[in-house]
Amino acid sequence: MTVLLFVATILTFLGIDYLVRRTSREAQAPAVRRRPVSALQFPDGIFFSKTHTWLNLFPSGMVRLGVDDFVKRMFVSPQVTLLKAEGETVKKGEAIIRMHEGVNTFCVHSPIDGRITQRNMRAGEASHDAAFHNGWAYAIEPAGGAAVVRNFLLGRETTTWMKSELARLRDFMASAAAAKSEYASVWLQDGGEPMPGVLTAVSAEYCAAFEQEFLSHD
Repeated sequence: MTVLLFVATILTFLGIDYLVRRTSREAQAPAVRRRPVSALQFPDGIFFSKTHTWLNLFPSGMVRLGVDDFVKRMFVSPQVTLLKAEGETVKKGEAIIRMHEGVNTFCVHSPIDGRITQRNMRAGEASHDAAFHNGWAYAIEPAGGAAVVRNFLLGRETTTWMKSELARLRDFMASAAAAKSEYASVWLQDGGEPMPGVLTAVSAEYCAAFEQEFLSHD
């Protein structure tokens, strides 16, 4: 009995020592700092226009078009309305997608002329990681064929342009903050990328101004 008690005591102390050491290691481990949202995506092989749309070119010359991450960050859970029907023609600069949340709304404009061959009614449901796979809004047969993408941004050009767009967004939101300064600190996260819903706190007039400033010109 004495031997068993002695062994049990030793095992107890060893267990306590293990727990103490484990707790100490965990306390000393550096905390992992998590970003509030994933970084903006610019996959290789995807073309971007300055209306904040992306285009995926297929060998047939047909393109799929969607809205980029920059636009998607403007609202948290927007309602997405596709404004063009299959078979309709579309003109460069024409409003083709409406996004709204609450009383705020803006439209995304087409960067090309062409004919709508297909609509994706579930475009707004795609996850962040699948946005460039099943988050497209329209399939379009572009006027002029595949050459239409030659003036669009690709690769490093996209990154450089987006940095300038984020700088412009900071200036734009600083102007909006004059009216609602209490929101200024939550509009942009570390690194300058927009937090989800940056336009939900501004007025409808500022939403219209955002469309005119960022989405209407290629």
